Amino acid sequence: MIAKKEITQFQLIFLLIHSQVGVGVITLPFDVFMTAKGDSWMSVLLTGVIIQMAIFLFGALMMRFPSSHLYGIVQSLFGKWIGKMIVILYSMYFIAIGGHILAKFVYILKAWMMPQTPAWLILVLMALTAVYIVKDDLQLMARFFVLSSVVLIGFIGLAAYALKDANLTFILPVGTNGVLPVIQGTGEGLYAFQGFELLLVIHPFVQSGKKGVIKAATIANIFITLFYSFLVLTCLLFFSPEEFKLVPEPVLYLVKAFSFRIIERPDLLFTSMWIVLVASAFMNTIYASSLGLSNVMNSNKIKNYVIITACLCFLLAVIFNGNYEVVSISRIYNKFIVFPFALGLPILFLLISIIFNKKERGNSG
Repeated sequence: MIAKKEITQFQLIFLLIHSQVGVGVITLPFDVFMTAKGDSWMSVLLTGVIIQMAIFLFGALMMRFPSSHLYGIVQSLFGKWIGKMIVILYSMYFIAIGGHILAKFVYILKAWMMPQTPAWLILVLMALTAVYIVKDDLQLMARFFVLSSVVLIGFIGLAAYALKDANLTFILPVGTNGVLPVIQGTGEGLYAFQGFELLLVIHPFVQSGKKGVIKAATIANIFITLFYSFLVLTCLLFFSPEEFKLVPEPVLYLVKAFSFRIIERPDLLFTSMWIVLVASAFMNTIYASSLGLSNVMNSNKIKNYVIITACLCFLLAVIFNGNYEVVSISRIYNKFIVFPFALGLPILFLLISIIFNKKERGNSG
């Protein structure tokens, strides 16, 4: 393990937070509302519980392979060639997520802030920024995430300001739609929580025992769950059910309704803070993908693969640029990509390691 790549347990918390809070935070309330209606906040809480259960299962897998990341684990379980094929699939998965992040980002940014700016230019600037931060080492990324977390305070503050106009009747009576819509709403919310699987990729680079890693991941998940639940609940209390159906980006519409003497367009300020969160989530995806590609090529340097990954994400975003494409791809990702790779396969890896008693050499625990 290279010392400069190691991060602290404290930095891990912020790295995981930024891997989950990104482009989906703007549309999450609308996405979940279309399924769970006024009980959307319950769906988000339930999603957080599911993610926490996944973290504990990931912890069991990490205990069996304490010094191996996800890509090393699959090669230990399936052998060199099959393992590398799975690593390539995971690298493609992270590239697909990165491309989707960029496509959704540029669509929303052009709709709200820069309608005349060419999409390719916005994408180039985002890609260059991400490459500049990611190309060096994980520690630099973690430091950037800790500093950029101040924007989350702005998110919470602006959302909390809307509570002065809250209408409690919009979410009453609680549970009126039944249990099934609440459960179905977790499927819509899973994409917004996507990024927690990064824990399996970076856990060997944390200066802490595995119990400390799990503790940090739990803290991050609790924060994300409460943060998302607060945003969803605030939007539910601000917009009537009829209005909610007309606002695909409810968080931005919420802030746009405000009026301050000093700031004429608070939604532009809010969007500027959101850009930082999108950049952080994008950086995590290209780091995870680049690490996988460098592992396949038996290279200790990921700089070249960071550039390749960023270029591939850029091309995907250019191809799938537009409202119809973004919405269609989002549905495909949520149903057929995020769930299998983020939850299904890691749990399968754990089961295989237990059934065939496979663990890291020298690990007797």
